[in-house]
Amino acid sequence: MSDTAPSFEEFQQRVKGTNICEQTLLATDYLNHINEPIMLLEMVADVPELLEELAEWQPKTYAEHFRDSSFTDKDLAIEAYEWSPDRYRLRFEQTINSANQCIATAIEALGKLIEQERLDDVRILCTEVSTLLGDLVDRAGSISHGNVDRSAQTQIDQIMDEAG
Repeated sequence: MSDTAPSFEEFQQRVKGTNICEQTLLATDYLNHINEPIMLLEMVADVPELLEELAEWQPKTYAEHFRDSSFTDKDLAIEAYEWSPDRYRLRFEQTINSANQCIATAIEALGKLIEQERLDDVRILCTEVSTLLGDLVDRAGSISHGNVDRSAQTQIDQIMDEAG
């Protein structure tokens, strides 16, 4: 490498052989951060007391997640993220922001339902939110592998509008 700033092509070479996609410079390992609340949501349906643990979950940026992770190439993932082409990175961020918003909204709604002892509604909401979040994680994973489909984001936006 030269003394000048690295290029996209240099990062593509650097990520070869890692779990960072050469095309997008994104790593799906970040999605583990969203999978945590999904697992808790699935348990809250049966053990409403776990809502407290779910409420402690906080969104993390891509860099924050990797700084706190044991991912082998975490420093490279953080550095490469800034070089990810906008057409991937921005859609990836949009999808993650939708997931974060969905989680926050669900925590608030579940708190009210549990307080009112509407446990059947808690189960229904947990199932619906878990499914939606699973779809968002799948979407983000697809984007991180270079598959960008505008119609899928439109569907997600519509679902989030209806939920909000």
